[in-house]
Amino acid sequence: MHRFALCGLVLALAVTSCKRFAAPTLAGNWTPVSAELGGQDFPVANFAGATLRLTDSTYEFAGDTGTYAVLSVKEPARMDIHGQSGPNAGRTIPAIFEVSDAQLTIGYQLGAGERPTEFAAAKGEQILIVNYKRVH
Repeated sequence: MHRFALCGLVLALAVTSCKRFAAPTLAGNWTPVSAELGGQDFPVANFAGATLRLTDSTYEFAGDTGTYAVLSVKEPARMDIHGQSGPNAGRTIPAIFEVSDAQLTIGYQLGAGERPTEFAAAKGEQILIVNYKRVH
């Protein structure tokens, strides 16, 4: 009987610890600080000062709006982005991401290729890597 009580206590502590150290949320406002496309620098000035706004399931960036779904948080975390209006309407963009309290990095597959597996792209690939910082 004591063994079951001890196992229950250990399990409860483990669950409490996991909740306390949960991954930061994606929801919030993010401004691009650097980017690269196909292994080449992509000036953030091309984003014309746009801010990425994320809720728990929607996004908005420079007139492009839609939803996103986190598929896995195992590194690299994976998401699918579903454009609903704007330049990406009707598209599904496979992506990877990593997030901390103040930084978000997303690797977008903009071409017909496979989902990125790392935050780097070879020259000529249609993979856009954007580093964002959280804005309040």
